[in-house]
Amino acid sequence: MLTRQWMGRMVVALALLLAVLPASAQELPDSSSAAVVTDQSDDSGGTTSDQSPPSSADATPTAAVDPQAVITQWGPAPTMGADADQAVARRWFQDQNTKRARWGVPTANRDPYLDWEAQNALRTYLNQPALPLPNGLSKPNAAAQSPQSDRAVHVEPQFWTVSDGLWQAWLNTFEARIPLDWQLERPDEPFFTREAYLQVQEWRRQRFDRYRLLGVAGSVVNNQQPQVLPDSDKAQLEQIAPGSVAAYQPQEYENSLVAVVGYDPWINQDGSLRP
Repeated sequence: MLTRQWMGRMVVALALLLAVLPASAQELPDSSSAAVVTDQSDDSGGTTSDQSPPSSADATPTAAVDPQAVITQWGPAPTMGADADQAVARRWFQDQNTKRARWGVPTANRDPYLDWEAQNALRTYLNQPALPLPNGLSKPNAAAQSPQSDRAVHVEPQFWTVSDGLWQAWLNTFEARIPLDWQLERPDEPFFTREAYLQVQEWRRQRFDRYRLLGVAGSVVNNQQPQVLPDSDKAQLEQIAPGSVAAYQPQEYENSLVAVVGYDPWINQDGSLRP
């Protein structure tokens, strides 16, 4: 009798337990369902926490550089003709003084009378008639009394149709490099100093470095077709001035001529200094 009563109670309890289990399972969603909800936005417009990295499509695009802003910052490119010829002379003289200032040695002055001398030296080289002396010009005393002088016409390897300032900035990227052998042999000694300049006798390698008074004239050789600037050079310009390639559409003329006359040296050929 007791056994039958106990068995009946067990059946009732088991039935009640089976009735409760489905409801409990509905109250506890599995982990995969919860993960899907976490990655979605809610209906109210807010977003839930998303731990996945943003895709490249979500990145903010880089704003294009206004070409006019580049030209305003760096200056206009010279137009071909007389303006480009003058730019050849300006760039040579600017680079000359930039290098001297880097070394800490005397920079040069440019004189209009000596420019006229250089212009006629260039015209002689090109088999053109000499120009008459402009009114009001005379040879400066420092040039007239100079114990040494020099003049030459040489070929510059290239002329780019960018601004003078951007051209100089490009030159600086390699002219300001310290030679590797100096870095290895004298890692603690600065290279661009007046003492180092005298030690390596830089003035012997740079023909007009010694002169404090210069005349300069230039010419872009006009019997050549311009070439599109190589991609590697364009990339360097973009590193210096983003947007410059679009702003200038740079072209390259392979040859240009520079005539230079120099007077009043600050250092003699034997290395002794002049006042």
